[in-house]
Amino acid sequence: MANVILRQQSDGLYCYIAKRDLEARVVQIEFEKADCWGGRLELADGQAWYLAPQPAVPSFPFKVRLSRG
Repeated sequence: MANVILRQQSDGLYCYIAKRDLEARVVQIEFEKADCWGGRLELADGQAWYLAPQPAVPSFPFKVRLSRG
């Protein structure tokens, strides 16, 4: 599991993985509904991570622990 910060920018959602000092654009989110947000996150560099579905879209920036997906 890795600590990450998800933040919204004008051109999309970005994921910063502190342990790897990596920031990448999120290109796909499994669940993007107002009442269910999260699941498998795919990054622009090809990595996939898993975020337990949240009951609502979080306010950004959002710090969370993700597992490899």
